[in-house]
Amino acid sequence: MTDQTEAKLGRQVSTQTVLQFIQTAVLLGSIGGVFLTIGRRDATLDGQGERIRELATITADLARAVSTLSANDREYAARLESINARIDRLERKP
Repeated sequence: MTDQTEAKLGRQVSTQTVLQFIQTAVLLGSIGGVFLTIGRRDATLDGQGERIRELATITADLARAVSTLSANDREYAARLESINARIDRLERKP
């Protein structure tokens, strides 16, 4: 082989090596981007899950408060009916 042929082959090999290195870097960057996107999505889902659990707790507390208020309303309604009945009896007495 001549010196020129060897030099051309050396340049071809080094060009191919550089191209392969670039392809590998792009591939690794793409894979890293995919993992980063998946990680962000998982973090978002975890955050939303926590907010949903908090909302469920708030809803349960609200349901308890409503039931307590309903019980109080029934108690007050019974008291008012008792008072109303007593007033009616007083009004009927001569």
